[in-house]
Amino acid sequence: MLPYNPIPDDRDNVNENHSDGASPKKEADVPYQVDVQEMFAFIAAHSQNIITCFTPDGKFMYISPSVKALLGYEPEEVIGKHTTDFNHPEDQKRLHEHRIALSKDQNTVRFTARVRHKNGEYRWYETTVEYIRDVDGKLLQSIGVGRDITIRKQAEETIAHLAYHDPLTDLPNRRLFIERAKTHLNDTHNGLSGLMLLDLDGFKAVNDSYGHETGDRLLKEAAGRLAAAAGDQGFAARWGGDEFTVLLTDIANKEALFFFTERIKQAVAEPMMIDGHCFKVTASMGLSFFPEDGYTVEALIKHADAEMYRAKGKEKLRKTAELRFDEN
Repeated sequence: MLPYNPIPDDRDNVNENHSDGASPKKEADVPYQVDVQEMFAFIAAHSQNIITCFTPDGKFMYISPSVKALLGYEPEEVIGKHTTDFNHPEDQKRLHEHRIALSKDQNTVRFTARVRHKNGEYRWYETTVEYIRDVDGKLLQSIGVGRDITIRKQAEETIAHLAYHDPLTDLPNRRLFIERAKTHLNDTHNGLSGLMLLDLDGFKAVNDSYGHETGDRLLKEAAGRLAAAAGDQGFAARWGGDEFTVLLTDIANKEALFFFTERIKQAVAEPMMIDGHCFKVTASMGLSFFPEDGYTVEALIKHADAEMYRAKGKEKLRKTAELRFDEN
């Protein structure tokens, strides 16, 4: 705590030798004097923020003792070093562009960036910086106050992830797939792109016979295989239910896409062991090509959906023919 020197109470020092009966004379009240430097030192040491002062080229001139509790450093380990020594590598370019974009009449800014803790991990900080300038606008020094917003940032990232990903399979959801596909189609002027829509044959029977929990595990397994098979060549997403989509970009030719679809079919068709049961499901697929089958995501999905149900109908006919052959 701040040092505190109480003012003596004159009531405890009554002069008993007053013969005239007059009340003892009290000293004038003396106001408590606060040492400003001591007060600042106390605030800087116990604040939940980090207070800094740095040169125009970004070297620390001062950092509050609170840096020890918040980031693990002694102030002496920071003073004299450049701010870039503690920034996340992915933030360096953005922060540099931010600094050079400052105008002479801009004296206060706020930004967020990741700062390296002494243990090696990075913490998100929101920092408000006040720029001190001379009469000509030349930057003399900067004073910053930073607060840890890591928990808030993680919550925001979690919410953003849930908004664009399927909660069961963690694949991108329909919303993200459409946005990504639209962006790609708008940016594509040449080359062949493909859109694949696939449905798991036999999933409903598993879900009805073994329960939703087993059905969910089957979906997660199929989604993992689909994502692995798509790799860097395709952008896989869960469309809904037991339907999935894959966006394929910069395809050399249609034969390459057909080869790709066969690889996905084989990956999905491999037996799945779930709770001691062996399941084998297949995938019916529909393909559409950009720009041959449409210029919009909606048109490509519609064409692929029609192709998928056409393939599913053929598969039913094939299985029916095989069953009749076995009976004979």
